[in-house]
Amino acid sequence: MTSWRRLAAWQQDILLAAVVGVVWFGGLAVINSSDLRPKNPSVSVVTGMFLVMTIAIARMVPRMTLLIVSICYPLVYAAAETGLAEQIGLSILRAPAISDAALQSELHLAPLLVVGYLAAASGVRRFTCLFFTMGSLAALMIGLPAVVAIVMSHAPPSVYRYGERYANLPRDPYSLYGYIDLSLFVFAEALICGMVLLGANALRRRKSLLVLEQRNTALVRLQAIEAERAAAAERTRIARDLHDVVSHHMSAVVIRAQAADRVADQKPEVLREAVRWIAASGREALTAMRETVRVLNTAAPGASALTAPVPDLADVARMGDRLKAVGIDVTMQLPTRSRQLTSATDLTAVRIIQEALTNVMVHAKATAAHVSWQSGPQGELLTIDDNGSGGPPPVNVLETARRQESGRGNGLIGMRERAHASGGTLTVAAGPLGGWRVQAWLPPQR
Repeated sequence: MTSWRRLAAWQQDILLAAVVGVVWFGGLAVINSSDLRPKNPSVSVVTGMFLVMTIAIARMVPRMTLLIVSICYPLVYAAAETGLAEQIGLSILRAPAISDAALQSELHLAPLLVVGYLAAASGVRRFTCLFFTMGSLAALMIGLPAVVAIVMSHAPPSVYRYGERYANLPRDPYSLYGYIDLSLFVFAEALICGMVLLGANALRRRKSLLVLEQRNTALVRLQAIEAERAAAAERTRIARDLHDVVSHHMSAVVIRAQAADRVADQKPEVLREAVRWIAASGREALTAMRETVRVLNTAAPGASALTAPVPDLADVARMGDRLKAVGIDVTMQLPTRSRQLTSATDLTAVRIIQEALTNVMVHAKATAAHVSWQSGPQGELLTIDDNGSGGPPPVNVLETARRQESGRGNGLIGMRERAHASGGTLTVAAGPLGGWRVQAWLPPQR
């Protein structure tokens, strides 16, 4: 079956036509050598030739095949069946001078049935297929007896010396139509009509399958694009998480270490206290980073940020304590109601506060900061103010920040992207403490 599908359409047609030809003519040879031999076997030869030709070329040249079979088949069949060819001197078909006027066998309708189906299935219009095939059938089953009647009514008496059967054939159109089986004719016309409609339905199904295959290909392509987009978004999320977890802790460690180094000679006890604090902060940073990596390693493909570790409000308060440890007085106004931070919105809020405090600690040269987290039915409102010595931010600072620049640009872009990913907004402006104000609004949790 696989080898058959690998063949081209024309190769399949040729092989199928060859098989049909072998079966048809082999069966005809067996019948001719038995008692079932028909009086006029030449018409079966004509039918087999047209049937094999139709199967072989109908799909390659459907319109031409439809014309040839519809027009030529009744003519050649009539010449062989009625003996007209013999009367004009063509003895190649070896037919009696006058034979039976009726259709010899219902099997001889096969070429018309096959050409009607294949032409319609190959794209020829249904009306065209019906017109030619049904007209050809009418010529074969009605026109043929009429031709015989006309020939016999004008032929000399010597033509009828071929036995009692031929001598008693009707000699006028009115009596000859007794040979026509009207019920068979109607059934054959309905059968041809059904074959044409069946071929048209096969064409429609093939077109539908082609459309479905094209749509499936497009969906697969879109799925690949979506998978790439999701992978890029996931890589961005991982980078942000690692940056936020590590950067905040390491920045505080570096600043505390630098401060302790400056007073190490005069105040050794400060150095020892700083070392202990740095060790504790380092362990905390390692724990947070390992937890993030563990989630990334164990999360199923496509898992959302809800699986990531989310700090609680006590962890948010400890962020302020780290800034106090490096000399920045931080006040925090956090939600008073007790709740567990488990949603993606909570994670976004915590990371924005964490990144904003890291910027205050590293870049603002501030001595004081204030964090406000207001939670309500309208959403989450985050406000981080500092008294940095750099003054208010430049105009359109978010639009001019670039990832490749050092300073606050990288952190600002990350905070803005986090807010936008949650459906919220983030703005940067001059704050009441003299430095910057980072304010974010996040939509209500769902």
